[in-house]
Amino acid sequence: WKEKGIWFENLYATGTRSVRGIEAVVTGFLPTPARSVVKLPRSQRDFFSVAQLLQSKGYETSFLYGGESHFDNMARFFTGNGFEKIVDEADFGDDVFKGSWGVCDDDLFKHAHEKFSGMGDQPFFSLIFTSSNHSPFDFPAGKFELYEKPKATVHNAVKYADWSLGEFLKLASESDYWQNTVFLIVADHNSRVRGASLVPIHGFHIPALFVGGSIEPDLVDNVASQTDLLPTALSLLGVEGNIPALGIDWTQPKWRQQPGRAIMQYHSSNAYMH
Repeated sequence: WKEKGIWFENLYATGTRSVRGIEAVVTGFLPTPARSVVKLPRSQRDFFSVAQLLQSKGYETSFLYGGESHFDNMARFFTGNGFEKIVDEADFGDDVFKGSWGVCDDDLFKHAHEKFSGMGDQPFFSLIFTSSNHSPFDFPAGKFELYEKPKATVHNAVKYADWSLGEFLKLASESDYWQNTVFLIVADHNSRVRGASLVPIHGFHIPALFVGGSIEPDLVDNVASQTDLLPTALSLLGVEGNIPALGIDWTQPKWRQQPGRAIMQYHSSNAYMH
């Protein structure tokens, strides 16, 4: 799918935990040595988020997660900052596969597709947060050819996550909502980051891709940050307004002439890369 959308070749996560990635992508907030705003007490209500902005413009907003939404304080933060509906493990029946981290990726994506297909002309914003690619690597058997044996390995979990996403995009691309929807696919962070470096830069490199019926193929090979994705997404949606996010809108040709930059937080250190 990377050849069909806007692919970011040199994009870096702002941190090493899910809440740091959520902070960057959903709010555009820069990483600090403090905890993510997802967990800070004064950001639990009326803190800027893309959901809050789009809700004010008539979008229905939701968070779809296969696990328990209170994990990492996500439910509280989202509920207070623009997300109208939250779907988590408790909302699924017994006809889905549930592992240690909750409902598996492909069942979560099937639910998302059914929900989106029923939206009609109602504009919507939804954050789908997958988690099958976590130890102990629980996922349903018989869905695809394993990369290796035994089944419960990181390589097989990665292949399962990739397969699930691919199946969802196939369904979406054949749906009524495909032409009018912008999809952003991005990792919250890389796999476990370690090393003796003050900030192990290689462990922050992640993939990001915009696809959808209106998206023309493009490659952004400048250095980019997770914080750039929110303003870029709003531009692709045609949503205007003054927002506090400080990221770069990579749809603007002027920025392609610049080297770009990324900010990475690791323990009490912040790295600035350009």
